[in-house]
Amino acid sequence: MKNVRSYLTFRFLAVLLLSSGLAAASTFIVPTDLRLGETISINENGIDASALAGVIGITLQQGDDTFLRETLCVDLFTSIGLGGTYLTTVLSPSQVPIPPDKHLLRVSWLIDNALFPVLDPNFQSALSSTDWVQTAAQAAGIQLAIWDIVHDNGDGLLAGSVQQGSTDHPTDQAVLDAATMYELVSVGKQSNLAFIYSNVDLNGHAVQMLAGPRYGTGPVPAVPEPATLVLVGAALIGMAEFRRRKKRA
Repeated sequence: MKNVRSYLTFRFLAVLLLSSGLAAASTFIVPTDLRLGETISINENGIDASALAGVIGITLQQGDDTFLRETLCVDLFTSIGLGGTYLTTVLSPSQVPIPPDKHLLRVSWLIDNALFPVLDPNFQSALSSTDWVQTAAQAAGIQLAIWDIVHDNGDGLLAGSVQQGSTDHPTDQAVLDAATMYELVSVGKQSNLAFIYSNVDLNGHAVQMLAGPRYGTGPVPAVPEPATLVLVGAALIGMAEFRRRKKRA
């Protein structure tokens, strides 16, 4: 019976943590335009292609309130359309229910230190201000770096599913230089402060996930309520007490 109680306590705790940590206010977003960036030539899984790379402006709607946000794409191989309307949930990187090999904590560090300081110059960035995202090449470069980090663990742009364009369809050298720099400076770095916009279309189908700087107003990632924290603590205490008694037995 004690083993059953311990198992049920663990299951209760797991469900409680998932329901409290991943719950977030549902809102609608409309990706509006490419605020900063350019169309670049790249190689996607061995095929020459063109991609819109850079900072995408979105309109975030919650109730009667509208908020403007700056974002970057996360997954190169999942589409999202400018001007479309999507249902979104705002999460922190650690709340995203996808495999850890997406490296969203590293992506978050880049956003915090290269994009967020442009919006808030008082933020103490780990990067020089010359490396903040302020030009079209830098915007396209950080986007290219994020795609390579997400899909290939930042293995450089000469290998993996995300590569620089071929000789016949070359990637802008300024974009390549920026992407290489952003990959190098983010090696081994992590942050959980960026906002992740998990999106589905109005039929419930998943579309491109977006990532952007944190904001102090509007929808934010959910955190456990104080009452929930008390319940989690009680569950943990119960599990610890069970282990203590079991050792004595």
